[in-house]
Amino acid sequence: MKIGVSYFGNRILKHVKEDLQNIVEHSCNYVVHTFSENDLKYYKETMQDIIKVSHNLGLEVYIDPWGVGGVFGGEAFSNFLLENPDVWQVTSNGTAVPIACLNNEKFKEFLKGWISVAVDLGSDVIFWDEPHLYINKLMEDKLNQWACLCEICKQKFKQKFNYEMPTEFSQDIVKFREESIVNFLTEMSAFAHQKGIKNAVCLLPIENPIFGVKNWDKVCGIETIDIFGTDPYWISFEQKAALMGFGGKVLKSLEVGKFVGYFSQKTQDLCKKYGKEGQIWIQSFKIPEGREQELTIAIDTAYNVGIRNIAAWGYDGCKSMSSIRSDRPDIVWEILGKAFRKILRECF
Repeated sequence: MKIGVSYFGNRILKHVKEDLQNIVEHSCNYVVHTFSENDLKYYKETMQDIIKVSHNLGLEVYIDPWGVGGVFGGEAFSNFLLENPDVWQVTSNGTAVPIACLNNEKFKEFLKGWISVAVDLGSDVIFWDEPHLYINKLMEDKLNQWACLCEICKQKFKQKFNYEMPTEFSQDIVKFREESIVNFLTEMSAFAHQKGIKNAVCLLPIENPIFGVKNWDKVCGIETIDIFGTDPYWISFEQKAALMGFGGKVLKSLEVGKFVGYFSQKTQDLCKKYGKEGQIWIQSFKIPEGREQELTIAIDTAYNVGIRNIAAWGYDGCKSMSSIRSDRPDIVWEILGKAFRKILRECF
């Protein structure tokens, strides 16, 4: 049974040691360390020390390209985007937006450099967190604007479909966007595998094709993806349920058991099909007061479906980051530890 938690916001080693010990005491056997562009530029040796301490405590280490290029999830800014506006995605109305194009070779080379450093730091797994293309909000089921229509994407689209890339959203655009994400993950994960590190990918729990990958088989089936999962954050997504749909339905509200259960089962089925390890992420940020026990329901639901790799985002109820901290982070962290200990006892 693998149990993990994300850790970020602290680079002072003596305090990191205390927190990592606390993570172990809460029954975790792996930690996901974020490794942003700021870390890459200023904290490489520090991160190497943090990873050594993690290993010394018996923790497996996942490393997360937190906000790198704006392509992955995370509350981190991208210096690469500031210095390279030519890699920005272009929307259907012609506006350049600060998120790197997945088809841009300059960005891919930069990310390969990030991978090389991540491997040298001693990490065990690269955690590809919520890779995505830019998309604006939906307005009454109509797409406002989407990306990418840069010159590189236009050329690739024409080569594939034999006509000019349209500005209107279409099924061919859906296919092209999905293929762009899949090809990107295939190339990056293969590069990482060649360097001897495993790959884990987490897709957003959304089945609406305008958000990226509708056919999860295409990602789970990538040969160099070892761990495949999703993050059914029921509280974060309940306000967006009308935009998503799952199981062929559009819901007005989300019930933790149904939402987590649906995506846990989908993940488990796909991983059995492709021989991959399934992973489910549990929300432990922005938990409202009085809803803390829902974490136990979510964890039990994923475990009962058969998921044996469960992680929470993030450490200590995200107390250190005010924009996403839970209302009562100490209670969230306490409940999380109890729920983790419970499934460990059941598993062994």
